[in-house]
Amino acid sequence: MARTVAHRLEKSVLVVGFLALTAGVWMAHESPAQAYELSIYRATPLLFWVGVGIALLAGIGVAVSSPDWYRLIGLVLSGTATLSIASLPVIRGYHFYGPGDALTHLGWAKDVVAGRMEPYELLYPGTHTVGIVISELTGIPLRRSLLLMVSAFVLVYLLFVPLTVRVIVNEDRAVTFAALAGFLLLPINAISVFVMPHPTSQAILFLPLVIYLLAKYVTATDGRRLPLLGSSAGTLLALASVAIVFVHPQQAANAILLFGGVVVVQFIYRLFRNGHVISRHRALYGQTMFLAAVFLLWTPFHERSGGAVTALITSLLDDPAAATDTTQAAASLSQLGGSIKLLFVKLFLVGLILSVFAGFFMLGGLLDRVRGTNTSAFTKYVAVGMIPLTLLFGAFFAASLGQFHFRVLGFMMVPVTILGGVAVARGVDAIETRVPNGSLVSMFAGGLFAVLLVFSLLTVFHSPYMYQPSGQVSESGMAGYETAFENRGDVLFTGLRSPGERYADAILGYEASRAADWRAEPIYGSDMNATEDNFTAKRLTTVFEEPHYLPVTDAARERELTVYKGLRFPRKGFRTLNSQRGVSRVQSGGGFDLYYIE
Repeated sequence: MARTVAHRLEKSVLVVGFLALTAGVWMAHESPAQAYELSIYRATPLLFWVGVGIALLAGIGVAVSSPDWYRLIGLVLSGTATLSIASLPVIRGYHFYGPGDALTHLGWAKDVVAGRMEPYELLYPGTHTVGIVISELTGIPLRRSLLLMVSAFVLVYLLFVPLTVRVIVNEDRAVTFAALAGFLLLPINAISVFVMPHPTSQAILFLPLVIYLLAKYVTATDGRRLPLLGSSAGTLLALASVAIVFVHPQQAANAILLFGGVVVVQFIYRLFRNGHVISRHRALYGQTMFLAAVFLLWTPFHERSGGAVTALITSLLDDPAAATDTTQAAASLSQLGGSIKLLFVKLFLVGLILSVFAGFFMLGGLLDRVRGTNTSAFTKYVAVGMIPLTLLFGAFFAASLGQFHFRVLGFMMVPVTILGGVAVARGVDAIETRVPNGSLVSMFAGGLFAVLLVFSLLTVFHSPYMYQPSGQVSESGMAGYETAFENRGDVLFTGLRSPGERYADAILGYEASRAADWRAEPIYGSDMNATEDNFTAKRLTTVFEEPHYLPVTDAARERELTVYKGLRFPRKGFRTLNSQRGVSRVQSGGGFDLYYIE
C-alpha cells in the first residue's frame, strides 16, 4: 500500500512537470522575438523559466529517488527541459543565431545549395549537409534548419552520455547521475564551444556517441577479433569515425588521441598482464588506424587544414608577448566592473567541481581502486587518453591561442562529464552506508545538481551576465545589410568592430562575399584612433581619405552602450552621427542605420 501511494506521488509529480514544461514552451513560442534582444534569458517570458524550473526539479527529484521506469521518465522530463533551454532560439522564432562564424557557415550552406561549390570542397561539410537535408525535407528556410541541426546535436549529447555509462557501469544510480551531469552541458564554454551553427561545437557534442560505440565495441569479450566488422558496434564505430571527421577534423584529431590512450593501455596489459580483463577486451588497434587513415585521407587536401598547428607553432616561436591579449582583456573587464577571476567562476566553476570528481575517479582506476571490471578498465582508458589532450591544451594555452585551447577543453569535458557522473554516484553510495537516513543522501546530491544546473545553464548563451551581448541575428539587421549591399555602388564599408563581412557571407554567399572588394578597416582595432572620446562624426570625416559607409545596428548600439558601457564607443559619439555635417544617414529603419561619411 505504501509503495502504491509512493508511485501515485511520483506519477503526480511527473504529470505536473510535463504540464509545466509544455505550458512554458508554449508561452515562449507564442512570444517570438520582435527585435534584437540583448539577453535571451531576460527576453524569454518568465512563465517559460517557471515551467522549466518545475520540470527540472520534478524530473531530478523522481530520477534520484525512484526505481525502474519512473527514474527513466524523470530523466526524460529533465532532459527535455534542458533541451528546451538549448533550443530557445528555435522556440522563440529567432531569424538566426550566431553573429560570427555561424553566419559564414550559413553562407557556405547557401553556396552548396546554389551549386556554387560542392560539399567536399569544405573541410567540415557535415553540419552544413545535415542542415541542407533538413531544409530540403521540411521546406523550412536554410537558416532555420541550421538552428534545428544544432538542437539535434544537443539531443545526441544528452542521450549518449548516460547510455555510455550504461555500457561501462550498468548501475541505475550511475546512469542517473551521469545524465544529470550531462544536463550541465559542460563542453559549452561560450568561448570556443557554442550552441549555434559551429562545426567544432557540433563535433564535440557528437563525441558521446563515438565514445558509446567505442565502449560497446571494446567491452565485448566474445572472442571475435576482426578490426572493423567483428560486431555491429564495430561497424557503427567506423561510420561514426568517418562522421566526426566530416563534422570537424580538429575534433577528430582529438578523438585519435583519446583512442590512442585505449590502444596504449591495451598494449601494456596484453604484454604484462595477459589475464586481466583489459587483455580480453576487443583491441582498438584497427579502429584507431581506420580513424587516423580517414583523417589523413581527408584533411590535408583542404586549404583550411593545419590552421591550428600553424598558429600554435607561430605563436610559440614568434610571439613571446602573447599574454598581452589576456592583460588587455583583464583591463577592459575591470573597467566594466568585472574581473577575469569572476568570469572564470561564472564559466568554469561547475566544470571544475565535476573535474575534481572525475580526476579522483581516474586516479582510483589507475590504482585499481575502482570496483567493476569494465568500469576500472574504462577509467584507465580515459585517464591515459587525457594525457596527450592535457599536453595539447597546455601548448595552446602557453601560446595564448584561446580559440583553440578552449576547444580542446570543451572536448575534454565530455569524458569528464561521463566519469564525473559515475564518481558522484559512487560517492553517494559510499556516504549512504556511513550515515543515518542514508536514503536522503541521494536527494541531497540531486538538489546540488539542481543548483549547479542554474549556474551552468546561465552560460549556454551569451548575455550581459558574462559581459557579452546576445548572439541573436535579427531579421531587421539582415535585411538592412542586404539593402545596403545592393545599393552600395563603389563605396567601401567600415564598421564599429567589423565592416560586416559575416553578414555579407550569409547574404551573398561566402564565395561572392570574399570575392567582392568592399571592405575597409573597422574603426576599433585599426590605427585610425576614432574610439572612446575620439568617436565623433567630426573625427570620422578626417580619418578616411575617401567616402565610407558605416552601418550601425541596434545590436551594435546595445553592445557598446549597455554591455560595454560606452567603453570604446560612448553615447555622445552615436548622437553626433545624426547632428554633424559630413555624416549623413542614408538608410534607416527596423534597427539598422547606414551612415555615409564624406
